[in-house]
Amino acid sequence: MTTIETLQDGLDVSRPDVTTPEEIEAYRAEYTGSNKGLLDSFEFWLEFRPDVLKRHKARTRHFSSVTEPRHPLVGLLGAIHQYTVNGFREGIAYEIRLSQTNGALRTDILDTLSVAFIHSGHRGMYAAAAYKDYLREYIDPDVPDRFPANFHFAPGAFDSGMDYSTREASEQDMANLMSWYASTLGEIPRYVQFLAEHRPGLLKAYRDRLEHAIRDSLPAQMLPFLMLNYNVVRGFGEGIRENVLLGRALGMTREQLLDAISYGVLHAGANALGIVEQAAGDVLRATA
Repeated sequence: MTTIETLQDGLDVSRPDVTTPEEIEAYRAEYTGSNKGLLDSFEFWLEFRPDVLKRHKARTRHFSSVTEPRHPLVGLLGAIHQYTVNGFREGIAYEIRLSQTNGALRTDILDTLSVAFIHSGHRGMYAAAAYKDYLREYIDPDVPDRFPANFHFAPGAFDSGMDYSTREASEQDMANLMSWYASTLGEIPRYVQFLAEHRPGLLKAYRDRLEHAIRDSLPAQMLPFLMLNYNVVRGFGEGIRENVLLGRALGMTREQLLDAISYGVLHAGANALGIVEQAAGDVLRATA
């Protein structure tokens, strides 16, 4: 296992109860020099309880795998998705700037917001729209290898074979969709079975959004990453299982799936992960 360094953004997290003026200066230089900008939430703890901030920083180092090459952009886009679903506009702004610094194309951001809109409703889009001027003037950075080597932009990756030229759901549409789930996931989620029986048109409309949310540049593997992280945070077991299965079908490694799961601790706490074991522990253990 790779050793995790003691310095995080200028702070020595191995000494949480001691914070020197030099550490604070280094921390602020790190944030103002990397397009992050100072965060009121962190400045609050620097003033009143620096040990809280240091322990927070020490924990975040363990969200992502220490055995695979680091690709911070994956987690940053996950944060944009989560903050959009929550309607947290300051968080969206912060993560867009930081994502740009770490190589995100404007289309990566827009594809991520498109996925988020599936669950955020208007609240999330109003929050994201507050930052639209930055997106209008966004300059794509030239950062190679911004995603893991096994992450690929793949148009049509989620094509279920349904005919979206008509809005009504035909028997053939449902047959094609069931075949897609069976062949891709190896099982059919219960909500899919329920909607196919009672509201097939709604199921078709949902799949239309899901299949076409990523349009321009985001790797296909980011869809299960985003959805898995979101379902961990909201504690929804069936969504966790579906997206672990989908990520595995798209070639994501166990460590990459665990990254999406572990980032959920930021918003849901560690005890939320019991539902992951219940919902998809068997799948994770069987994934390389």
